[in-house]
Amino acid sequence: MDNTNNNNYIATWFYKECKDEASFYPQIWAKGDSPLLHSIYMMILVPFFVTFRKYNPDVTLQFFTNMKEDELPYYLKEMFAKVKVNVITIPYTRRPPKDWHDAWQNQFYLYDIMAYMGDKMKQDDTLLICDADCLCWKSLSGLFEAARSNGSALYEFITDRNANINGITLPDMEDFYNECFKETVSSPITYYGGEFICLRGDYVRMINDLYPKIWSFNLTRKQSNKPKINEEAQLLSIMVERLGIRNNSANKYVKRMWTSPMFNNICKEDAEFSVWHLPYEKKRGLKFLFNLLKRNGYCIKDEKRFMSVAKTYTGIPNKTLKKRIYDFIMKISNKV
Repeated sequence: MDNTNNNNYIATWFYKECKDEASFYPQIWAKGDSPLLHSIYMMILVPFFVTFRKYNPDVTLQFFTNMKEDELPYYLKEMFAKVKVNVITIPYTRRPPKDWHDAWQNQFYLYDIMAYMGDKMKQDDTLLICDADCLCWKSLSGLFEAARSNGSALYEFITDRNANINGITLPDMEDFYNECFKETVSSPITYYGGEFICLRGDYVRMINDLYPKIWSFNLTRKQSNKPKINEEAQLLSIMVERLGIRNNSANKYVKRMWTSPMFNNICKEDAEFSVWHLPYEKKRGLKFLFNLLKRNGYCIKDEKRFMSVAKTYTGIPNKTLKKRIYDFIMKISNKV
């Protein structure tokens, strides 16, 4: 396949909620209209875009938001210019009804991004939509080629059929699918993480075409008090089954890495992943890297040194004494 004229896009996003629509975000322990939440999500964009640009120099980087340019902090504007990030302002048209679910209600903004990109992408272009609390350490060219060949490259995250996944189980999702499409699933449903979704251009458009049918059906499920789709990854898991593009090819590139004292799933080999997803590090290790990169003019001057520092302050693959002390200091600081 000749990919000379094909584009690879990497996008992340932040939707700023107002008081009337604010839902709860457990990782920050704040509601969506919190100034603390806004400031944290602005800061983590710096290590995200700097590292993704460092190892993917030829991709198109995009930041989607509902914020106006004058609402963005000055350091972000500096970083966007230095790293070459396109800022795209779009509204949130696919937000669920009020009180749909108690948390993460900005997540369906992802499907507004897909609607926008569906009009821009060629058939064999690829789009990676990635959460901002991620760091990139290697080229993602292999990921893009996998998506170009198969239509998608997905991160399979949960296969436990007894797990309650934000209000719904995998068997519940199968019942949803069977009732919506009047046919049984091809194989047991699995849950694909919404933090890392790579799709080919034609399938982005297919998802956009499929969305209205599924969402309309989802509304009827709520009226019937049946398990419904509460967040974007549940919806993705239904859609990729319908489109026949299920796989776990992104699992060799990314891992959701928990470094909390309450739950730690890190092993020695995790440092070798191309992308680290670090939900617990928003207020901790990623904040440290933000300050470091800001001082260094939004560039990585010494790759080996930068990775060593990143390992220390994110706890990948080991939580050192220095990391524990830093986390304690940040805990006190965040409370203040």
